[in-house]
Amino acid sequence: MRARLRVAWRRLRDVPLVGSAVRAADRLWWARAIAASGLVDAEYYGAQRGWADTSPARAVKDYVRRGFRAGLSLNPLFDELIAGRSLPEPDRVPALYAYLLSDRFTVRLHPWWDAPSTPVRGDRPALETVWDARADATITVRIGSITREVAVVDVRAWALEAAHEWRHGKASRSPAGEGDLVVRLLQKRDRDYSERLALAATLAPSAAVSVGMVGGEPAQWVAFDMLTRFVAGVGGRVLDARTEYGDAVGQCVPVGVDGRLCVVGPRSDLSASHVRLLLESASPGLAVSPAELAADGTILAVGSAGTGTRRPLRILNGHPSEDLERLPSEVEAPLLSGPTFAVARADWTRAGGLDAGAGTLFAVEDLSLRLAHAVPGYLFRVLTTIVSTSWAREEVFLGRRRAGGGPRYGDDRDIAARTYGLAGFDVVGWHTHRGETSPRLVWRKPTAAALRWSIRISSPPGPAGAVWGDTHFARGLSRALKRRGQTVVIDSHAARDRPTAYLDDVTLVVRGPYRIRPPRSGTRIEWIISHPDQITRAELASFDAVFAASDRWSRTASARWGLPVTPLLECTDADQFYPRGLTRTDEIVFVGTARGIARPSVVVPIAAGIPVRVYGPDWRTYIPAAAIAADSIPNSELSERYETASIVLNDQWPAMQREGFIAMRPFDVVAAGGRVISEYVEGIEAVFGDAVPVFRTPAELLDLLAQDPDDIFPDATGIRRASERIRREHSFDARADELIAAVARLREDVDGL
Repeated sequence: MRARLRVAWRRLRDVPLVGSAVRAADRLWWARAIAASGLVDAEYYGAQRGWADTSPARAVKDYVRRGFRAGLSLNPLFDELIAGRSLPEPDRVPALYAYLLSDRFTVRLHPWWDAPSTPVRGDRPALETVWDARADATITVRIGSITREVAVVDVRAWALEAAHEWRHGKASRSPAGEGDLVVRLLQKRDRDYSERLALAATLAPSAAVSVGMVGGEPAQWVAFDMLTRFVAGVGGRVLDARTEYGDAVGQCVPVGVDGRLCVVGPRSDLSASHVRLLLESASPGLAVSPAELAADGTILAVGSAGTGTRRPLRILNGHPSEDLERLPSEVEAPLLSGPTFAVARADWTRAGGLDAGAGTLFAVEDLSLRLAHAVPGYLFRVLTTIVSTSWAREEVFLGRRRAGGGPRYGDDRDIAARTYGLAGFDVVGWHTHRGETSPRLVWRKPTAAALRWSIRISSPPGPAGAVWGDTHFARGLSRALKRRGQTVVIDSHAARDRPTAYLDDVTLVVRGPYRIRPPRSGTRIEWIISHPDQITRAELASFDAVFAASDRWSRTASARWGLPVTPLLECTDADQFYPRGLTRTDEIVFVGTARGIARPSVVVPIAAGIPVRVYGPDWRTYIPAAAIAADSIPNSELSERYETASIVLNDQWPAMQREGFIAMRPFDVVAAGGRVISEYVEGIEAVFGDAVPVFRTPAELLDLLAQDPDDIFPDATGIRRASERIRREHSFDARADELIAAVARLREDVDGL
């Protein structure tokens, strides 16, 4: 009932006229809960706002109306950006309110204080315990390898001082003037800023670090200020949110000619070891950069090349990241590209640094051009073993360009063609459209029988997609296809319209929650593994062949729409999921997200007093904290977790359950030698026999869990045989054989026309 009321209330927020009243009621509710918490530090909040005098009531009112969206915090031990990472709807709901309603013992609250690991007394969480005793309490501050006990009164005093600095435009610390220097840029609204700041602490012993916070919230400056109290050699400043890339870097680089300079872009996730390698690789007459990935997971650039126009070509731009694999570890380029690079400081000074008026889009190419003019024979090198990613949403440096379009570049297409050749492509021509020149490519087959496959999935790119089952599904299938001599790339949902799709021989859409339209070229296949209720005849008709992970649905869809749909069930990665001979525990395990609902397979046993260890995000509002083992579990550890569990629980999406789609989890658990109880779905007995007991109702689930597991599952021999059969008949290798055969038939039919 509460879940249904919550959904109805959310829908009312978007109703005209009614919505404004609902949102006002939300703010009133938030304010009351926060005011009663005893956690409001009005003076600290007022310092961030620049108020000479304030009250808790005024601070809370402003916070719930607009302050939390600006990254302001009501307590110096509670960082709005950091806490919001693990709390629901952080862009709509104040993090402090969400914290009060969540499992407060497990929420990370501060960049340098590990509240969940802090000892507490009784039922008071760490924040409340420490704040109540703030006059005498201490907290453990950890910044990189540094650990210190710090009085809460000192933490508060430092935060007040830093907040005043931020508000009055005095947020600046100067780095060292000479020697190796790392410029670490940050952007506003970055909830991962503490990890990027921690890079400064790791690098500081061997290089000076200058942090540029572009549009940085007070939280960023307060955390930075604390870092500088423990780590020497770190400088930084808060920059206006409208600052362009070249100007931002220029403000962070002090005058000096000794040593080397490495600039790290605001969204880059490079490790300290990679930054050090970039620094060490740069030398007088040689600048280096990593390979850069775009936000959709495709390649942004492996350096750039002039094409005789004012717009340089970013080499391998728009290609899947797998096209980096054939490149050597170092590639010479006519120009560098992307926001991360390293250069000798003497060369930087000679070229005049980045041109503050050059805009952002090709600022590094512009610098490369001036370096080449200033120093005859200057070299640019891309270290392809270092890949700089940009998964965070872009908030600054949004591609504005200098009026007039920038300098005219020379024609280096012959050098660019060599890099394309190293990646496995032949340049057969060039095409210019609206001043932008790009190559026409042909993929060079490694063997006569090889095809280039693109697996397109609904998962987002990067870490956000790493927890999706679709991602691991695609990776397992990719490995199986590669073992059969195929070349395979994986496109996230964000890269579904990749401009280089014309190079792919086969496009395989793994249909999850989103429709993905196939390209016009190549052989086009769809494999439907979920959300059958969304499928239309028009979608099926856009593919050359369609498979579905349900015998029943394949039959009914074929009959309904007059289009052939071939059954192809989900499966397991036999290389990852296999018995390891591990000891089974008495733990009941569930792995998966809450999906925004109280999933009966989890909440029903827990409500009945049956302990379940839950691995997955978004469970805080549905089950007790003690039941949450972790917000996630690495895919590489799942097989061991399944094998050692007494029982693994599995349920189904309602639409999948109705249409006979068996989820992937039973395949994985049985393959691993584990024991799984699953919600019933048509066809599950035919696949698993007695290896998977099923339930149709919550009562049946409780009845199964009340029994001795040895009585409802096969013995050790039966479990081993079930594992062997699933790994043999229902592996990605078996599915890859079927797909390759189907593609061969389709391509023979086309060639025979």
